[in-house]
Formats: sequence, C-alpha cells, structure tokens
Amino acid sequence: MELAYSKEVKIRNLESPESIIEMLNYLYVLLNVKKENQLNEIEESVLNGVILNNFWNFTISEIKHAFRLAVSGKLNIELYQKLDSITFGKVLVGYNAYKQQKIRNFKSKTMSEETNKLTEGEIKAIQSEFMTKCILPYMEERKSLTKPKIDWATYAIFKHFWKSKELTMTKKEIEQYKKEALKYWKEGLTARRNKGERVSLDEVMSNKTQKMYASCVALHHKAPELEKNKEIEEKGINDKL
Repeated sequence: MELAYSKEVKIRNLESPESIIEMLNYLYVLLNVKKENQLNEIEESVLNGVILNNFWNFTISEIKHAFRLAVSGKLNIELYQKLDSITFGKVLVGYNAYKQQKIRNFKSKTMSEETNKLTEGEIKAIQSEFMTKCILPYMEERKSLTKPKIDWATYAIFKHFWKSKELTMTKKEIEQYKKEALKYWKEGLTARRNKGERVSLDEVMSNKTQKMYASCVALHHKAPELEKNKEIEEKGINDKL
C-alpha cells in the first residue's frame, strides 16, 4: 500500500535511463539470470520501450516489489531464469491486479469501520441501558448476597466501574481477591463433581477465568463502597440545587 501511494518519481518522469538499467540489473540477480542469458542491446531496447509505453505510471521501487512478490509466489505467475518483455508484462499485469485488490480491501475495511462507528448518542444510549438493566439490578441484589456472584455479566459490571476509575484496589486487596477467587473456583469444582460431572478437583483456572473470578470477588467487596460514594455524590448535587 505504501508503494502504491509513494511520492517516488514515476517511470514517465525519469530524467535518465540509468535508473531503469540499475533496475534491470537488480531483476537479473533476483531471477538468477545467468550472464549468457541476459538481454542483448536490441532486446533491452525493446524491453525499455515496453516499460516506457505500458508501465510508465509505476515507480522503480514498485516494479522491484512486483517481481519480489512474483518470486515469492504471491502473484501466481510461473517464472524462469530469464527476463524479457513477455515475463515483464506478465509480472506487472499480475501485480497491478494484486495491488488493485489490496486497495479495494483497504477501502472496504475503512468504509466498514466508519459505517460501524457509533455516534455519541448511540454510545450514551447503550451506557444508559447497561446501567438500567445490569448495574442497578446487581447493586440492589448485592445487598442480600452473602458471597460473590461470579459470572461474565458481573465481570462486565466490574469493568465498567474499573474503567471509570470509580473502583480502585490496593496491591494487598488484589492479592486477597485472587486468593478468594481460588477458593470459589475449588468450591465450584466440588459442586460440579457432586452433580456427576467428570471434572478433576485439581483443574487449574485459565488466566482469563482467574481474572473474571477475582474481579467478581472484588466487585462484591467494593459494591457497598460504590453505593455509598454514589449516595454522597447525589446528596452533594441536591445540596447545590
């Protein structure tokens, strides 16, 4: 993509043929063309004409890149240890199709991302719904819970408070919550075993699951504090009013 939009001088704007000669020498090495099989003066003149008349809108770097792609098999072109007008044409035509597809994919992805980008109003609506349907019910339920509610929905509530920095933890608290998370994990394994599931009581939590468990434990402990802070904040607003 960078080469496609490069500011390097195009073939049509070259002031001397030296760059093309250097490029051909590079391609000879890349294709492993032996000295006796390299173009003679007339053949080279014909190839130069093909380049100037048909591929003048490419840069030297882009042509080299095209041949590197061809050599690596990405253009699906069969190459031999030779360089002539036919080989050059096949590679550049194949590369142009490859490049255009890359550009289309890039534009399509960019447009898709723009289309899927939420407006500020949509973001606020989602946050409001999450607050009404998830956070508030949990905070009410928490008042009667004797132990942490551990599931991915509760983890999402924890992340909401963590990202907003309403919930903070000391290193000591984090270690405590991790230990409690392990305890509840063990209890869960025992409960599943008692129900007839074939699980090992020594099964280890994945890092992702451990994070979820510890976060739910943390939210359980921090919820009363969050509730209190909310009440203080609302009282302060009402006093100002």
